[in-house]
Amino acid sequence: MGSAVTMVEVETEMAWTGDMVKAEALLSAIEGQDFADIELITECEGGQAGLRIFVKGDDLREVREQVDSLLALLASAEAEYDSNN
Repeated sequence: MGSAVTMVEVETEMAWTGDMVKAEALLSAIEGQDFADIELITECEGGQAGLRIFVKGDDLREVREQVDSLLALLASAEAEYDSNN
């Protein structure tokens, strides 16, 4: 008899809230990442906006690498935004 193969899918969600202009700047930095579903939320509490980012993969290492990539892009975009405002 062969051994059973278990299919595993790993997923995680990241969320960010802040002002709309900064949300749009962050969104533009990560748009087009084909491994992430990204949603701009315009109706947050207190007139703020938000980003919700879902990442799915076949294993933890893959998802971690994708999240690390997104966080690097977001950190760079945030630093640029903060230095210009």
